[in-house]
Amino acid sequence: MKPSTIPQSLIGAMLFACAYAQAPLYYSNQNQYCLHGVAAADDGPLHSDWLANTASPTPAFDAIVEFTAKYGHEYAFHGYYALLLGVYWCSLVGLFDYLAGDRATTRRRLAFSVLLMLVHSAFVRWASYRLFDADYPCYAQGWLAAQYVLGAVFQPSAFGVFLIAAIHQFVRGRIGPAAFLGAACLGHSTYLLPAGILALTFAGVLAMEGRRWKGAMLLGWSLLLVLPVLIYTTVNFRPTTPQAFTEATRILAEERIPHHCQPMQWFDGIAGAQVGFMLFAWILSWRTRLFPIVGALLLVSALLTLIQLASDSHALALLFPWRSSVIVLPLATMIVLSRLTLLAGEWVETTPIWWLGIFALVFFAAAGLGIMVFRQGFATNTAEEPLMAFVRENREPGDVYLIPVTLPKLSGNLGAISSDFKPLPSQRADVRVIPIDFQRFRLGAGVPIYVDFKAIPYRDVDVLEWRQRVAWNADVTKTRQVTRQELLDRGITHVVVTRDRDISVEGLAMLWEDENYRVYGVRR
Repeated sequence: MKPSTIPQSLIGAMLFACAYAQAPLYYSNQNQYCLHGVAAADDGPLHSDWLANTASPTPAFDAIVEFTAKYGHEYAFHGYYALLLGVYWCSLVGLFDYLAGDRATTRRRLAFSVLLMLVHSAFVRWASYRLFDADYPCYAQGWLAAQYVLGAVFQPSAFGVFLIAAIHQFVRGRIGPAAFLGAACLGHSTYLLPAGILALTFAGVLAMEGRRWKGAMLLGWSLLLVLPVLIYTTVNFRPTTPQAFTEATRILAEERIPHHCQPMQWFDGIAGAQVGFMLFAWILSWRTRLFPIVGALLLVSALLTLIQLASDSHALALLFPWRSSVIVLPLATMIVLSRLTLLAGEWVETTPIWWLGIFALVFFAAAGLGIMVFRQGFATNTAEEPLMAFVRENREPGDVYLIPVTLPKLSGNLGAISSDFKPLPSQRADVRVIPIDFQRFRLGAGVPIYVDFKAIPYRDVDVLEWRQRVAWNADVTKTRQVTRQELLDRGITHVVVTRDRDISVEGLAMLWEDENYRVYGVRR
């Protein structure tokens, strides 16, 4: 980044963070990934939550959350994510500057910025759902196998922006790509595979350029920086027994996250188009340093995906060989938009309406803020808020709540979808979407729950325990048949039910109700 472009990049990053928009706190995956950190900082009952005491796959992220919960305010999570969005934006704009070279004028950078913000804009994604009942723009930034770098909230996957930053640093011949690779893996261990591919590719490119020593140093530093993550993951998630590991990986791959793990499930026409788009962009990167980088990510991912299909290995599926797509798709979008901008170079330079570009950037930013303020995306069940307020005000040490659990039909649904801008009634009618009801309850109310379907552990014995808990809880939700002794034996002190599916159990005392929910206490 040239010193003269730094103010433009910072302003662009701020506008992009607004345009992209964020969900309310503890939306979707944030309930799971913030749990360990919030529970560790909590001096109330949440500290004893069963899931919060299982092995966490993201200890560095937990530390950030715990520190913020202890010494700051949870709204800081929005600020953290805005910073990561800024890294993403500056890296892609910097890569445009690399591809454009001497043709990277202010007007061309502005034109590219408008196009880049257009395909990431929350407003455009919101409009896509209203017009076509699908969030088509999201497929330009990820969502192959329902995986992505940028989601709706601050979560570990967002640290993948540092992989894009590492690529930017490398192609521009700057120092520090190894540090960015390490930062991505520290945020989420799922990036170990794509980071390893990138480190080897960087070293290979440097070796071909006659700088073998520098390549070896980059490779060594990369390995050193990710070594703590490798050690932690190996120690905490190694198989307890072969049988437990086999069954746990089956449960995760076939029952809980088949939309991430089963290529025959997530590969549909849109996924095929995404693969074609990535290959097209790879060809467009010919004669640049991006060509071997994108090529290596595509080749290794394709080979490992074929191996997984041939072996039907659940363990390999859970390594997500196709995870590199979350990096390649934003790169592909950047490459194609860069080429389009440069093709229109003369028109961009001579048109007198360049100010429309500035207006577009400001409009997208304002629209993104409007979507957040007026809750036009990221649907949550607001009817639960009085319930969570009552529980939080009356929580005590030792509380454990049983909440309704419904098992979604995740297997057998072809393709991957984003539901961030899907209206709540449509989400509830879509069997492919994990029910949003009660996803926020644990953190919103600040109390332990017995189990839910959305938040899961990863150690094999914990996965087996989770599956048993979910099956029992789902059966109680469906049949509304349970005894007081069963509840006591499982350590459950309170039961939450919906008014339309009440429960009749001797030994329960109703503590609270409104037009939607009831809370019962279990008499000891």
